Amino acid sequence: MNTFILALFQRNHKLKSTTLYQLLIGRRTTSVLSYAYFHDLLPFFGSFPKLKEQELMNSLKQLEQEKKIERILGQSNYWGLIGKPTVDVPDFIEAIDYYRYGKKEKEVWRLIQFLVQVSSYLGKSNQYLPIENSPYYLAKMRQFVKQHKNELHQRVFDELTDLFSALTDENANFLAQSFIGFQQNGATLFQLLSIDFQEFPWDQLYVSAMRHRFYLELEKHPDFLLYQFVQPILQANFNQSAQLSQDMFLKGDSVATICQKRGIRPGTLHDHLLEWAFVDPSFPFERILTNETLAQFELLPPDSWNYPYKELLGTSTFSFFELRLYQIKQKRGESC
Repeated sequence: MNTFILALFQRNHKLKSTTLYQLLIGRRTTSVLSYAYFHDLLPFFGSFPKLKEQELMNSLKQLEQEKKIERILGQSNYWGLIGKPTVDVPDFIEAIDYYRYGKKEKEVWRLIQFLVQVSSYLGKSNQYLPIENSPYYLAKMRQFVKQHKNELHQRVFDELTDLFSALTDENANFLAQSFIGFQQNGATLFQLLSIDFQEFPWDQLYVSAMRHRFYLELEKHPDFLLYQFVQPILQANFNQSAQLSQDMFLKGDSVATICQKRGIRPGTLHDHLLEWAFVDPSFPFERILTNETLAQFELLPPDSWNYPYKELLGTSTFSFFELRLYQIKQKRGESC
């Protein structure tokens, strides 16, 4: 765990331990999400929901003893890198996106494995033990097979071929070898893991990276049966209330109208819109940030997210919500 934590410090040389902990366990507040976004740590949001705060503190103290990080005097709970320690971080870590896929990662993969098993046996044999026995999964599968029985086998094969061809050989082989089907006994994830990644947390991170990259490619193909089968579960990764607010905003409703129709406070809607802006470069900033407000932002430092709101505000009139939206674009290197 120490190497992983040190790798997070290399993304931003100074981190606050209390907020880092809330980020890793997935405490979904705008404050924590903003911290994750502006410190390039959003892909790791909610990566270790069962982590104990003392475990994180133990890692920080061990890294301190090894003189790789140090407490920052005068800044409570802040730690910083000492020099530029080199950490051998595996390339696969760049494929990780717990913010987008972590909440339902395992459930989606179980459904995909189940669909592959059922489609592979279709038309060949019905004498096999389903890898899932949950009434929910069984009912969902029966309905889907009934709808697509004549084409399911070939479609799933063709779609997996397309998806795997878009991945690295390592990624595709790792996932494909875990499938169970007609005359095919899949290997366990532990059997497939390289010996280099069989210890915590790298065992979890590697598996997640392989799945997340597959899901990213799958989302590019909404016409695929594989996508249609798991789409409701993939969508459940997102804040459903925030998704409703986003849909209404895209249909043209104003902030005031959405609040009135939904019976929510402006602050709640602001949180929903920020969650959207964090991950979508096409967010319609122009509908909220007026030319007058943007003129005030031109005087701010290029890394304004590192400054307290009150210090930036001065005699200006922009709101904290407007500032955060501007900073998101600023962090992306986009002009308003």
